Amino acid sequence: MKENKIKTPGIIGIDAGGTYTDLAFISSEDWSVQARVKTPTNHDDMVKTIEEGLDLILENIDAAAICSFNLATTLATNAIVENKLRKAALILIGYNETIVKNAVADGALHADGLFLVGGGHNQRGEEKESLNEEQMRKKIAEIPDNVEAVAISSFFSVRNPSHENRAAEILQELRPDLYISCGHELSTDLDAIKRATTTMMNAGLIPIVMELLASVEDVCNRKGIQVPITIVRGDGTIVGAPWAKMHPVEMVLSGPAASACGARFLALADADERGTFIVDIGGTTTDIIRLDGKGKPVLLEEGAIVAGHKTLVKAIDICTFGLGGDSRIIYDDAQTLTMGYRRVRSLCSLAHEHPHIIEELKMLLQKGHHGEPLFLIRGSGDTEDAFEAKILANLEDGPHAIEVLLFGENTLWLKHRQIERMEEKGLIQYASFTPTDALHVLGLLEKWNQKASILGARLIAPYGRSANDVALYVRNLVVNTIGRELLKQSLAMKGFALLTGGEGQRLIDAALRDEGNVSRQIQLMLDKALVGAGAPSWAFIPFVGESLHEAAILPDHADVAGAVGAAVGSFSLVYSVQIMPLKESDRFRVHYPLGIADFSALEEAVDYACEFMNPWLTDRALNAGAVNPRINTQRYDKTASINGIGGEIYLYTRLTFEVTDFS
Repeated sequence: MKENKIKTPGIIGIDAGGTYTDLAFISSEDWSVQARVKTPTNHDDMVKTIEEGLDLILENIDAAAICSFNLATTLATNAIVENKLRKAALILIGYNETIVKNAVADGALHADGLFLVGGGHNQRGEEKESLNEEQMRKKIAEIPDNVEAVAISSFFSVRNPSHENRAAEILQELRPDLYISCGHELSTDLDAIKRATTTMMNAGLIPIVMELLASVEDVCNRKGIQVPITIVRGDGTIVGAPWAKMHPVEMVLSGPAASACGARFLALADADERGTFIVDIGGTTTDIIRLDGKGKPVLLEEGAIVAGHKTLVKAIDICTFGLGGDSRIIYDDAQTLTMGYRRVRSLCSLAHEHPHIIEELKMLLQKGHHGEPLFLIRGSGDTEDAFEAKILANLEDGPHAIEVLLFGENTLWLKHRQIERMEEKGLIQYASFTPTDALHVLGLLEKWNQKASILGARLIAPYGRSANDVALYVRNLVVNTIGRELLKQSLAMKGFALLTGGEGQRLIDAALRDEGNVSRQIQLMLDKALVGAGAPSWAFIPFVGESLHEAAILPDHADVAGAVGAAVGSFSLVYSVQIMPLKESDRFRVHYPLGIADFSALEEAVDYACEFMNPWLTDRALNAGAVNPRINTQRYDKTASINGIGGEIYLYTRLTFEVTDFS
């Protein structure tokens, strides 16, 4: 047991990412990083990964010093992207059958049982049709036994949620074993199909997140960490675990949001009025996230798109592309070195664990092999034929080069296709030359086996080129790709879309590479601050900044920015109430969380909304994890000019209530 552990009160932040899970302990006195660890993520057991990370960081800090435990995780995003949501049914109240059929045909509204029930409201919150409770009970009886959750979405429930609330009561009465997700609980936006999709995703995530957080709570109890768990949402704010368990879809893009907030905190990025680009380079992908002039993440106005599904989830505006420290370097059709979108194991890290691959790399060079040095690693799963069984048997003693495994085989092109299918099924994993290997060749990174990287570079090098030439080319390939994506984002904000392969992109690519001295005629400049985050960022971001004439900021602890962002996250809940004029009666209608209420004067309607919302939202905030909630109310009266005669006409009033925590 280590002596002199840190006993100063602080916050644990955890970012459970795709390649590594990072932990950081932040002092609650001076907000400095007191301890930090990185541990490889085990995708098959996220809880075990978190526990291993806690064991490492608790070697340096006293468990009693932890006063808050904040978690960012890719779990929700991955479950949706990988189509691993739990079975959930969808009940739609008052929806048009043709619209629903079209949405299903377009790939929306995937459900393990989709049921239409009579009812719903119009845009003024008035009943279009009374809720058909008898039909509701019959549909509930048809829900398959293997379903774990039910999503309920009523037409225009954001104008009047009474049908959703009543349907949930009936469902709870008849099937108390099911988790329930209601659309009006997740969004106040009007798009009915998006709201139903969002509610469906939320329902399918509830059992998954319930199990994760219950297991994490158990781990914390066993480690002596006696504090509530808070979760980072996709907009970078935090909420308590009880809220996250019932609103798990809000965790979509949790990890990138935490990285953005952590990089901003470490770099003091809110000091730049121009706004900021955060570039977070991981093992598999790179994220570009925008911050506004006040250092807050820019949110997607239309809601996040996850795995092609349009949702109403309020999340950061993020550009993600396939580039990372473990990207596969391959030859394209023109026999030019380029980056593949799939993550592979680097040769240097593979040789660190399996030194025998050095001899195989040497053998390939001696035999005059020229091309990608591709190695196969045994994965998991069941084989389907004799060829697959043979390959896996030959990998029992460790990884081998594909040329070694296929030596003497006929119809090699066919065997290569079978190998590719094995990799797609997870039976094997690839190791090859990566940007991480390039850094080892250049002597910029000395973490693993440099010799393997050099040999790999020699094998993949175009004729007449050295290993060092290849490494520099790969590094510049990473730098130029990031630079191009930054410029695309910046120009898109100004209304200029760069088409892939178009003349504009070709010109920018040429300028970044300085082909034909193009930089003498065109100077590329970024109009925002540039901050790097992620483990490999130190090796690339300074060069990106140089190419775009912007001094890059690479703060200390940038490689664990996600964990820092989780630790320093702040609580926030936002809810909007709409007040609409009823012109035929000169009254004003309040659309609030329990239904509608009408008043003869606008100010009476505003007063009623505030009187209801303040205690209702305070209680909601306390349930979501706030300790000392404060509510800030903003009012917006929408009017329109009357053409020809002057004056204005009143359209509506929106009251926005934002809860922050002053604990």
